[in-house]
This record gives sequence, C-alpha cells and structure tokens, in this order.
Amino acid sequence: MTPLFTALDVEKHYVVGTDPRAAWFAARKPRLLKALDGVRLQIAEGESLALVGESGSGKSTLVRLMLGLEPASNGRLLYRQADVSQFDAAARKTFSREVAFVYQDARGSMNPRQRVRSLLAEPMLLHDLCSDSQVNERVDRLLEQVGLSQELAERFPAELSGGQVRRVAVARALACEPKVIVADESVAGLDVSMQAQLLNLLRGLCRERGLTLIFITHDLGVASYLCERIAVMYLGRVVEEGPTTEILNRPMHPYTRGLMRAFPSFSRPLAASLKGEIPSPIDLPAGCRFASRCPQATPDCVDVDPVLKPVAGDRSVACILAV
Repeated sequence: MTPLFTALDVEKHYVVGTDPRAAWFAARKPRLLKALDGVRLQIAEGESLALVGESGSGKSTLVRLMLGLEPASNGRLLYRQADVSQFDAAARKTFSREVAFVYQDARGSMNPRQRVRSLLAEPMLLHDLCSDSQVNERVDRLLEQVGLSQELAERFPAELSGGQVRRVAVARALACEPKVIVADESVAGLDVSMQAQLLNLLRGLCRERGLTLIFITHDLGVASYLCERIAVMYLGRVVEEGPTTEILNRPMHPYTRGLMRAFPSFSRPLAASLKGEIPSPIDLPAGCRFASRCPQATPDCVDVDPVLKPVAGDRSVACILAV
C-alpha cells in the first residue's frame, strides 16, 4: 500500500545563541538546536497514529513540517509521494483542504470577533464546497455531528466552555471535508468525562468517514484508546513504532518501557521511572542519546548511535539491545 505521509530522514535545526544581525555572526560557528534529527516514519491512508513522547521530543515540530508550516533543514516529507515543500499554489490549496489541523489551544486558534457560524462557514466558502444559500444548513449539520446545539452557532468563542470550544475546533476541521485530521493534544486540560466524550467523538468520526488520524499526545492511555499505531519519539527521533497493542503489551525500547512504568495504575504506586537529565538538543551525546538514562546501557551504547530498524512483525525499534 502506498503511504499517505512519508518522512525520509527528516531533520529540523534551529540556530540559537547568536544574533544573525551582528557583524561577527558570520565569523562564528552557529550553535544548532536539533529539534528533529533523522526522523523516519510512514503513515498509511485510513490509519490512526499516535505520536508519543515527553515534552521536547519533537512531536509538534514534526507535525508542523508535515503540514508545510516550516521547511525541513534536511530530508524530505512526502504527501501522496509528492514533496510537501515543493507544492505549487494549486497543490497547496488541495493539501490544505485534505489535511485539517486541530490546535492544542483551540480557543486561541479562533478569531474572537467571529461567531461560531462564521468560523465554520469560512473553510466551506474558501474551498467552494457549497453555495451561500447552503452554508447555514451545513453549519447546523456540523454542530449536530459534534454533539452541539444549533443555538451555539450565534455565540463567540469566549462564550463557550472548554469542552464546547474543542468540539467547535473539531467541527471546523471537518468543515472542509478533509481526508486527514492532525490533532495536537486536543484533550489536554479537560476533565476526565469531557476527555472521554471528545475521544469517543474523534474515534467515531474517523471510523465513519475513513479518516486518517495523526494524534499528538504524552498520554499512553489516550493513545491506546484512540490509535491503531504508536510512534514513540525521544530527542528528535522515532525510537519505536508499531501496532498499539503490541507496543503496550511488549515494549522493546527501554524508553518506551520507562513511559509505561510512569503511566498511572491502580495496581502499583506511581513513581518516576525515567531518571537522570535529558541531554541538551544543542549538544547531543555520541552514541545512543538515551544511554545516560537507560538502566540497561552497555559500553557499546555510548559508542553506537542506533538507527530505526524493522524487527519481528510489523515493528521498528532504534536500540542495539532490542535488535
């Protein structure tokens, strides 16, 4: 099957600690923050994938590059085998209709001066999906699909609760009839019951419409409920990837096992399982970048920088011990 998205050794580096406007900047060797450092990943059409990892692992940066919001420093990001960075105006418009993004800060992503009806109508009219006379009917239908009453269409974002504004954000993503939904921590900060409602909504919509879902989260419980596959990221790389049930039942990378032990459970006390300091992405260590925190590290781990390799079944892992 031809993958929908493909990341081919994608890198994203930012220059830090120097002022490019200064005269002496050109004479200094720039310091680079390696937000992404050789990401390899494939996402099939109709698949649901969770990007999991601690803060600073590169999840959101990867998604920004996938959406074409920033260029990669190296490597290639493909959508339907076409390089995202090389899209012309027509291809970019098609891409923006097919791939919808649900922001983590849903309220902040909306124009506070627009009512909900206007916010939902905007993508429909932008992509010529309906006539002016059909807009109100389609907006009402969208609100119904995400479990909101039609009377909310006349409210401003500031008049909505946290759960309501997240549902409006999902409705706005669906308004352009996308094939892919990318969601960045879309249930973070909500109470448990509201999280469950929103997760059920996303899960149901993806199954009914055959949508591809890319979901960024640090919560393995959310990932296990919502997504068929998991890609675990650490310091700018994917260190383990495969079917959700297999990864959660038999994690192969020590970092994944550490995340699993940090996940709350009624059967054991909660303890910090990942000890030690995270290496700086400005000054990455030689060898495996997880070696300083890994309880199973060997002398070879300090010298060998493991790459993501396929292992048994439909899984990949970047660890010399697992391989």
